[in-house]
Amino acid sequence: MRHRAGRPVAVGPLVIGGNGPIVVQSMLSVPVDSTNVACLAEVESLRASGCFLIRVAIPTISSLEKFALFRPRVTDPRIAFVADLHFGSELAMDALDLFEKVRINPGNFGIRRTPTPGNYSIDLFDREREIVAEQARLFFEKARRLGRAVRIGCNGGSIAARTLWRWGNGAEASIESALEIAHWAREVLFHSLVFSFKASNALETIALNAEAHEKMEQLGWDYPFHLGVTESGLGFSGRSKSALAIGVLLSRNIGDTVRVSLAEPPENEVKFAKKLVDFCGKQSFSTPLRRKIAVASGGQPPEGSLSIDPVPEPFDGDEMVLEILQKSLEAKDLKTLHIVEGANFPERKSIAEEVVQACGWGRFHTEIIACPTCGRTTYPVSAVAETVRRQLGNFPHLKIAVMGCTVNGIGEMGNADYGCIGCGGGGVNIYRAGNCVLRNVPAELAADALEQLLFEDGHGP
Repeated sequence: MRHRAGRPVAVGPLVIGGNGPIVVQSMLSVPVDSTNVACLAEVESLRASGCFLIRVAIPTISSLEKFALFRPRVTDPRIAFVADLHFGSELAMDALDLFEKVRINPGNFGIRRTPTPGNYSIDLFDREREIVAEQARLFFEKARRLGRAVRIGCNGGSIAARTLWRWGNGAEASIESALEIAHWAREVLFHSLVFSFKASNALETIALNAEAHEKMEQLGWDYPFHLGVTESGLGFSGRSKSALAIGVLLSRNIGDTVRVSLAEPPENEVKFAKKLVDFCGKQSFSTPLRRKIAVASGGQPPEGSLSIDPVPEPFDGDEMVLEILQKSLEAKDLKTLHIVEGANFPERKSIAEEVVQACGWGRFHTEIIACPTCGRTTYPVSAVAETVRRQLGNFPHLKIAVMGCTVNGIGEMGNADYGCIGCGGGGVNIYRAGNCVLRNVPAELAADALEQLLFEDGHGP
């Protein structure tokens, strides 16, 4: 499948953009360790699923040193690794020696400052900007010499304080943050760039990428785009959000590489991403209209309904997500998704509700956002997210975030009503409206602590 022909960017043996296919990628869910057994097992699982572009969390110099020992043990010449970095231009510089591609966070490049934009002035803005510019030019010069690729990754948790002060906390801040650091790359003639603009909400992700794409076209830039919904969640919810955002953008000829970020094993991400890309090669996804959609069952389908019929076993939830989403977006006068009684009824009803909620057409349950596990995580995110969903899933007016670490956690959960963020040692901090209210709660008690907080705030039965 070929969509937007962004300029080709080589990532080791792989090529993103150009006339090649959409590249599906994923990320190791475990830290690089001293034995590397778990890492090698995940690499093999991803390789077997057809994924050859693999991201690795590199939060410290120690993890970089461990990766240096691990890398020679991966012998498949088709595999390329991406260093996932958020803090420290020095670490990013060192990562260029070992990785075919480095993902940098422009908001945290060079300046480590808690986002408090109210304390800024134009003089401080200019001074910090020049510090970052100098470090960025050195970084991109080295990347050019070594033939590396760089992804400039922006999301709600990666905006610098000075950028928030200058452009506010919206799409413009994310886009300007990316363009700023890209200009310094271009100054030193480095063009092996890939851009990503993500949010945990599918509709926001679509709008952000569309605006960024238009801005780059105005500049005459044709760099590849990496697509995904950050912290999309798990199960049918995560799949619906990811399919909506990625599917609509690919249908607009935007996107060259994709990652479906699920709070599940990485091979599940790859499996669904491949189905999504293949489906988009045959069907197009429309942008959701503003409307209200009901999900109903029993009796005769009402006027303006789309019937969701039973399907033969074995039931494929991935395919059903794509089919219901595409048909719902295509039906212009749709008012109801009617779930026909019969086989796989609970699954079809659940998928229909998740699709409607992802498209902003209605709310049926709590919106749970959960980050996919990576090497920075110190507690079982997927298990906690699933427990939160079971215990606290019946609050359709609320959003609850389950985040692995503080790297993106605080910023990405900024518009969540409640949430938890890993704080190390298997514990989590509990948040209400972005403010920490409980610290170092054992992860297995996170759902109970959140439930107690909801009841104290009047959300109980």
